[in-house]
Amino acid sequence: MVHFLSSLRLVQCPALPFAVISTLVAPIIVLSPLTAQANEFATCAASLIEAGVEAEAASTACAQALKPEQVSRCVVDVTNATELAPDQVLAACSRDRRPDELSTCVATIHDSLEVSSSTDVLDNCRRSVLPVRYSDCVVGLATTAEVATTESMAFCIAAGYRPVDVAPTFIFAK
Repeated sequence: MVHFLSSLRLVQCPALPFAVISTLVAPIIVLSPLTAQANEFATCAASLIEAGVEAEAASTACAQALKPEQVSRCVVDVTNATELAPDQVLAACSRDRRPDELSTCVATIHDSLEVSSSTDVLDNCRRSVLPVRYSDCVVGLATTAEVATTESMAFCIAAGYRPVDVAPTFIFAK
């Protein structure tokens, strides 16, 4: 009997503190995402309105975005790097699946090269599957090969994807 009671005490010991801690921590865990989500949409709308987007367009874009803070950051960064209209930038940022990379792409090309058309840069960065890699390609070709910015953008957007390290019997489908 004594052996049974001592083993019972060992089993009950960890259960009691776990129950107390989980009772105290559970409300914090359950309520914190609601607060964070509400702030994320409010932050997005405030940033877009401050950047010059109309309130109705800002609220629609933030409500439809999967990650609203990334969309607003994209609009602010691209608007600061270029002279494009905030509504045009919002359309590109809200349609892109990687808005942070889109803004990095546009800012990198604008900071590194002479750009004649910011609209073309924004459109090509948006169309690229990997915007940061695209901007590296554009800047690398323009500076090293001394190619015009528009030509390097055309070369890099048309490059496509070529498989690397494939089996020697692999045949490309054309």
